[in-house]
Amino acid sequence: MKAVWFAAVMAVSMNAFASDNNSDKQELQQLLEQTQSLSAEFEQQVKDEQGNVLQSLSGTMTLKRPANLYWHTMRPDETVMVANGEKVWYYNPFVDQVTIYAQQDMVDNSPLLLVLDSNTNQWQNYSVTYTDERYLVKHNSDNSQLELAFDGNKLKEITMVQAHGERTELMLSDVALNTQIDDQQFTFKVPAGVDVDDQS
Repeated sequence: MKAVWFAAVMAVSMNAFASDNNSDKQELQQLLEQTQSLSAEFEQQVKDEQGNVLQSLSGTMTLKRPANLYWHTMRPDETVMVANGEKVWYYNPFVDQVTIYAQQDMVDNSPLLLVLDSNTNQWQNYSVTYTDERYLVKHNSDNSQLELAFDGNKLKEITMVQAHGERTELMLSDVALNTQIDDQQFTFKVPAGVDVDDQS
């Protein structure tokens, strides 16, 4: 479920940041605003606070503003997730099931909400600093943190650190920015004979 939640959060990570007087926030906003779409291969690892790997995934992903995602995991198990800004379809061929979620429900309690939502009030609870070639987005009252790294203007790494120390690291490769992507890619058709669990 961690993979599903993290990917769904990514579905709207292209949204612009709210304006702020902090120069690091403004720089990060400008970087993200340059990205209207992104396609890449990915490697994702979830690690505990000691650095032990709890889960590893690899696959391909496509993002398109404002909130569209196609996420295809190929290793160790095949899964497909499609998000269109309102709903998220998570398809697991191994169990022949599609689960449907309301997209906003999947990000409401996420420390990534700051990246996903341009609500100025949310930004009052966070600070942004640029250090060691990455942007650190920290909550002012707990230890949760988001780390974003770029290669030029290309997003290449996203790390989410929970308050208890667990880390979710997403490494991107073969990144293509701002290519033409048909909206049909973000439309999911439930395969015949597959069970549907609609939680939206």
